[in-house]
Amino acid sequence: MMSYKNVLKDIKDDNLKNLYLLFGSEMYLKDYILSNIKKKYIDEAFESLNYIHIDGKEANAASIINACETLPFMADKKIVVVEELTLLTSKKEESRLDEDELCKYLENINISTCLIFISSELKIDNRKKIIKIINKQGNIVELSKLKDLDLTKWTQSIFSKNKKNISMGNIQYFLQQVGYYDNNSERTLYDLENEINKICSYLGSENTVEKEDIEKVLVKSLQNDIFALVDALGQKKSDIALSIFNDMVLDNEPIPRIFPMIIRQLRLLVITKLCEEKGYGQGDISKKVGLPLFVTKKLILQTRNFTLNNLHKGIKVALDVDRSIKTGKMEGKLAIEMFITEFSS
Repeated sequence: MMSYKNVLKDIKDDNLKNLYLLFGSEMYLKDYILSNIKKKYIDEAFESLNYIHIDGKEANAASIINACETLPFMADKKIVVVEELTLLTSKKEESRLDEDELCKYLENINISTCLIFISSELKIDNRKKIIKIINKQGNIVELSKLKDLDLTKWTQSIFSKNKKNISMGNIQYFLQQVGYYDNNSERTLYDLENEINKICSYLGSENTVEKEDIEKVLVKSLQNDIFALVDALGQKKSDIALSIFNDMVLDNEPIPRIFPMIIRQLRLLVITKLCEEKGYGQGDISKKVGLPLFVTKKLILQTRNFTLNNLHKGIKVALDVDRSIKTGKMEGKLAIEMFITEFSS
């Protein structure tokens, strides 16, 4: 499986393959790849002839094959983009014949055509015949969220495009606040770009982005509030923890969303502490917890406030409280307030 960078290299080296499947949540990368392909291979005067976009929900094998078989006009390449093709995910019996027809064509695709399938699915079924053919004849590219250095560089580039300077420390602070890696976050690079544009608009003619500017413009994410709450628990500052919790409630964050995230944070701290005790480095811990390095560094610092025994007891009490809330034995807000008071005592 390839990275989006490999496709960009294919474009730069003028080595575009005949077949790609781009899948994943980060559609910003999809649009970036397609814009680069257009710049390299498509003359605007003949775009309607050489760049064909097909809605995969309405398409069948015949319509895709017809689009691919028409030769490019006054160009070396014809680009055919098929988004959300039903055949990639469908398991219906009636789609089998259509899939077989398309698969047969993909094995001998027109050499002047670059066919790009795009799916917003987070996972693909490698057992499907069409996926196997695409993997064999072309390249499958996962459009996953950017991480660590790639995310930092991308963020810096968007600020630079807006003619703003920002330090590495403030880039990390921005990324922590914006919630791109919150649990179950659906935030994309488009959302991050929008937040960056807000900050740049707020600055006006000022050239340098300061921490205070980020704080004034951005609304704090739930994950950051949870982190601050657990931090206060570790420092046995129940008044601060209760204040953070009540602010979340006033901001209309639902109790059923807040408490599972507190439990998740405690579990992440257990994994991090165990890894540290086994001698794992920051990079290895990052892989174990499945979070970017800058978030892992914060977790490592936060573990200093706890012993493993504290964390295990905290999770046990939290799970008991969670059960009491779900079974109606305790009212949610009161139950969490009691948990905070007990855990930080």
